[in-house]
Amino acid sequence: MLEQKQWQAFEKVALGLAPDELTRLLDGLCLSDYYDPLLGQYQKSGTSELRRLVAAVHATFRAWEARSGAYARELSQQQIDGFSHYLAQAHAQLMQPFATPVLQAQAAARLVRVAMGLGNPELARAAYEQCVAMQPTNLLAHIFYFNVLTPKWFGDEEALEDFVDEASDPNLRSLLQVMYLVELQFIVDEETNIVKQEMRSKNQHRIKELLAKNPRIDDTLPSIYFNNYVACLSENLEQTAIRNQFLQALGNRITIYPWAYFGLTPQAVRKLNPSVS
Repeated sequence: MLEQKQWQAFEKVALGLAPDELTRLLDGLCLSDYYDPLLGQYQKSGTSELRRLVAAVHATFRAWEARSGAYARELSQQQIDGFSHYLAQAHAQLMQPFATPVLQAQAAARLVRVAMGLGNPELARAAYEQCVAMQPTNLLAHIFYFNVLTPKWFGDEEALEDFVDEASDPNLRSLLQVMYLVELQFIVDEETNIVKQEMRSKNQHRIKELLAKNPRIDDTLPSIYFNNYVACLSENLEQTAIRNQFLQALGNRITIYPWAYFGLTPQAVRKLNPSVS
């Protein structure tokens, strides 16, 4: 539709999507440079709330691309300036109210990540609460606020554990809990074997419960993330059979994270599964 300049038809389809599917559409269009020419034509063709949201999501991508994944102390002034410049653009777009509820919820979820980058955990919390008040199981808001509460940003292990356990939806709670375990694995990744074993012993019950679950076979975004995180958890625990079971269910749907935390690309992850040629 974008290629054929069917702007109204594109927006009608987008506005009719379920929340997680709208997230997938925006991520697919905006979190790379691939569709820049089409998005440029779309933006120049008129004004709309969806255009404003698309601009904000793409500016957020530009911000984190400019920043890179380096530690804050390692950033150059150019990286800091680029990060701040694009975050300010995204912030300006997302802080304006959206009359369309589905877009307002999506904007609030996206604002969580922007606020994190701006060093404003209070705004991140307010945006998260606004989103889940409208869509209690919104995946994006939960994932982004999970990141806010990690020790490397504005939280700690205790706050993160409380957050993942309080989710009322069981499927969402399982995803957040396995994300929590993988986060702990990342924290102790460069520690001694004794420290790693202590982490595993402390979380033994939670690990056992999650590894006993079956892969989710539907193609929804929460299921794709859940299967990736359990596969990664299993890989780190050297539970090869369980890892392969989840990788087989995933096929080519390998997400960048959490694997990138441990130096693995999607291509490398696919090679871990002997059933994938």
